Formats: sequence, structure tokens, C-alpha cells
Amino acid sequence: MTPNGTALRALRQVQSLSQRDLARLAGTTASQISRIERGEIGEPGEELLRRLADALSVPVDDITRGDPVPPTSTKAGAKTQPAREVPYPGTPEGEVFHYTPDEAARFLPWSALQLRRKAYAREIPFNDGGKRVTFTGRNIREISDMTEVRPLAETTQRRSA
Repeated sequence: MTPNGTALRALRQVQSLSQRDLARLAGTTASQISRIERGEIGEPGEELLRRLADALSVPVDDITRGDPVPPTSTKAGAKTQPAREVPYPGTPEGEVFHYTPDEAARFLPWSALQLRRKAYAREIPFNDGGKRVTFTGRNIREISDMTEVRPLAETTQRRSA
């Protein structure tokens, strides 16, 4: 897993954290955070990347480049959990299924991070249960309709009507 230093720096700055603050939260040193952000450390290790992602409250995929990271439990000594079965949003099961932003991003034109940001800004419909953003199949369908590209003739007819 290769870290994305630019994304790490941006997430850290958005949360108003210094390199020292992030290092303390992730159990590492500020100089190591600096080297990762500058791209001087190619492979800092999966465990450190997970700790950094946890400290920033984002999935590991948001601070790495390349292949997605398999999901794991954050408890010490816990085994890796398999990915859960996700129904398609258009099915009856998918209509009421609660998708995480990572799962919803498979069906929408935005990344999981962008979905979270748009949800927090109340720009898109979502479920806010227990401070966790989730999307139902209905939410995903609404968002898809909002972002649908329509032919020019159809948009001018709607305006004149």
C-alpha cells in the first residue's frame, strides 16, 4: 500500500491538526508524518496507515493510492472481517439496506469522502444515525436522479413549462 501524502496532508489540515497532533493520535512521530506527506516513505506499513486513518476518522482507502484495503476490525488482536454482502440499490432488499459511504460510492459518481462531505453539508439525502452517515437505496436513487445528465432539449422544455 502506497500512501497518498497529498491526501493525508489535506485531511489533516481540514481537521485543523498539526503534524505533531496527528502523530500523537496515531502513535508515531511528527517527522514520520512529514516524510509520508512529502512522499519520502514509500511503504510505511499497513498498521501505521490504519492508525493514521483511524486518527483522521476516514477509511484507509482515502489516504492510499492503488488497490483498496481489505476491511478489518479496529479492536486490537481482532481478525480480518470479510466484506459484507451488499444488495443492488434497485432491488427490494437494497431499497431499505443501509449502505456505508464506501459502499454507496460504488453506485454514485463521488468518492466516499466526497459523499460524507456532501452529507454533512446537507447537499444530498442521507441517514444520520448515531453520528454515522449511511445511505438507503432510496437515497442512492435520489442522488442518482439529482446528478443525471439530461439531453439539452429535455432541459429547455422543463424551463419553458
